[in-house]
Amino acid sequence: MRISTKTFQLQWLAAINQQQYQLANIQRQISTGKRISTAADDPAGAAQMVLLQQGMDRLENYAINGDTARRRLSLEEGSLDKVVGALDRVRELAIQAGGAAKSPAAREAIGNEARELLKNVLDLANNQDGEGRFLFSGNRVGTQPFSMTNGAVSYFGDDGTRFQRIGDNRTIQENDFGSDVFQAIRSGNGTFSVVSGAGNTGTAFYSSASVVDGAAWIPDTYTIAFTAPDSYEVTDGGGAVIQSGSFAPGQAISFNGITLDIEGQAAAGDSFAVQPSQNQDIFTTVQNFITSLETPLINSSDRAQAQSELNSTLLDLDQALDHIGIVRGRVGARLAAIDDQDSNNQDVSFQLAETLGTIRDVDYPSAISQLEQQLFALEAAQKTFQASRAFSLFDIL
Repeated sequence: MRISTKTFQLQWLAAINQQQYQLANIQRQISTGKRISTAADDPAGAAQMVLLQQGMDRLENYAINGDTARRRLSLEEGSLDKVVGALDRVRELAIQAGGAAKSPAAREAIGNEARELLKNVLDLANNQDGEGRFLFSGNRVGTQPFSMTNGAVSYFGDDGTRFQRIGDNRTIQENDFGSDVFQAIRSGNGTFSVVSGAGNTGTAFYSSASVVDGAAWIPDTYTIAFTAPDSYEVTDGGGAVIQSGSFAPGQAISFNGITLDIEGQAAAGDSFAVQPSQNQDIFTTVQNFITSLETPLINSSDRAQAQSELNSTLLDLDQALDHIGIVRGRVGARLAAIDDQDSNNQDVSFQLAETLGTIRDVDYPSAISQLEQQLFALEAAQKTFQASRAFSLFDIL
């Protein structure tokens, strides 16, 4: 088979074109810093890059979700912190209102401050997240959760919880609904509460109420009735007498694992009701305190009644503060969980970015070496091609 000079020239020209393409490709990689710009550059590598980029995009979305949950939980924690401050102040006022007899003006001043604190707590319970979404409305984020009418506060949210996904296998609760935060609070000491009889005529009031043996407590409505100034009997909800005894001012009355310290002198017919704790919202606790302050104190019996009410307020406030503290603890744990997950996500994202860079980006030392080799090969091919163009049979003859 005969091979003409033209055939050799065409082969050399094709080789030069291929080397020029490879040279241009290496120059493009060096100028852009990317080894793979299109799937044609490296189909397998491009497919792996897509998977890595999808992973990084997913982690970025988790970071956005985490920031959203962190912001709302931080706003909730800030609101609850202010609620605690307001309740602490109400507790101070309740202590101030007790003890020595206060003048009507002093009681009115305390009541006025307590009323403003109640409004403040209500405003905090209706706080929003800056986007018009109420923090404590559950899933009804566009509905104001609490409203006061004639001193009574009603809840208009729901008991829904919202979650944000912050990791492949992790979600975080971003809210606490208002009925749990502000209403699901046990009255009294959390086990039972005490109410003075409305018709008491003596000066007796209870100063403390505690559980001595929880296992012995039988939930029921009990009545401590004074049959005489120096004697009492305890009846259960069915009217059966379960205990009786003598009484002296300052004496503790104990039964079924609980104890009450009774101060002052009882009168025949006086009574105290002991009943299992029920849920009582924060607003009712503060409103009861205000109502007690607004009740005129005509005689010593009225003052004893007021003191029992103040002691009930203190117990209710302690329960409210404990409950808010528990909620704040949960919020703090979620914030810590977000930070922990965010740190993990950043580590994974860094690893993915590093792997993506290894696949996509140019290895400059290697690319520059290839560029030099390609330039040398192209130059040699061009010289050879130039020589082939002048080649003739007459050079041999």
